[in-house]
Amino acid sequence: MNKHTVLIAQDQGLFRDMMTSIINDMEAFKVIGAVSNGKEVIELIENVQVIPYLCLLDINLEQQEEMACTKWLKKNYPTIKVVLTTAYKEQTCIEEIISARADGYIFRGSGIDQFQQALRFITEGQFVAPTNLVHQFSKRLSKLQKLEEQRSLDYYKKLFHDYDDLSERDLRIIQYMGSGFSNQMIADDLDLNVGTVKNYISIIYKKLNISNRRELKELLPKFIS
Repeated sequence: MNKHTVLIAQDQGLFRDMMTSIINDMEAFKVIGAVSNGKEVIELIENVQVIPYLCLLDINLEQQEEMACTKWLKKNYPTIKVVLTTAYKEQTCIEEIISARADGYIFRGSGIDQFQQALRFITEGQFVAPTNLVHQFSKRLSKLQKLEEQRSLDYYKKLFHDYDDLSERDLRIIQYMGSGFSNQMIADDLDLNVGTVKNYISIIYKKLNISNRRELKELLPKFIS
């Protein structure tokens, strides 16, 4: 049977040898190269034309070399599956990995069976990452989506539905102010001059029976202000 070829990048010789042995013990996989870092991965692919099915990159949070290698691989060889391994469990990792379009993230402290199963899942097209990190990222994404929804124009229409004399332009300007835009930023985005924006804001204040941005801020929920 044709085996899935694997290229390993791991700067610690012991771990590199252990990963090579573990992967070669799997019936469907074969290690065709083992190097120290992402730079050597790129050199090997460019100079020797070794194109693996899967590339395992060990990442260090203090260096971006392996993340840069992941992006390079996905740009130039999108069919190569890239899996990152690390000893770190920080939440920020999962966000960078998804952004870099890696196919998986495996904690180096995983057991052999768990490691091998993760590789099998990846060959089936699944994204693999530690459950706790995926849950943390999902919660963060849910909060960001909710925040985006609550800062939308439709949300402001609902928030100020009792103020019948507010026009859509008024609500748009309130939306900008609620998001922290300065008068100049509002003018630039609406293609108006600053004086016109100031006039519109004065009219809005009268409609809301307030005098300044601080009082407007008090009308907005805390997650907006």
